[in-house]
Amino acid sequence: MALLSTMPAAAGIAEREPPSAELWIFVIGIAALSWVMACRRWWLPLTVWLPAALFISGLVADFADPVIGPAVREELGLAYIFQADLAGALMLVVPLMFANIRFGRKE
Repeated sequence: MALLSTMPAAAGIAEREPPSAELWIFVIGIAALSWVMACRRWWLPLTVWLPAALFISGLVADFADPVIGPAVREELGLAYIFQADLAGALMLVVPLMFANIRFGRKE
């Protein structure tokens, strides 16, 4: 029991965050899914946007937390936070981009 009291409260934060390779696989998956959906109907990629936005908001909320954020920076480094922010921005923009491309076309 004494061992638990000496460990910092934020120990093991890196295990809670998704690996950066997994984030990039999500970006590729969302882009492919959005492209396929946009080929069917222009508005279908918008259905991917809401779950992606909820996932990214949870990830960014961890970075903004006063306890978890510094622990993530210390354990994973600023490069991880940069990659997660970039992947998150792409996850949000790509479905909107494909919907906009298809919306503007006249068939």
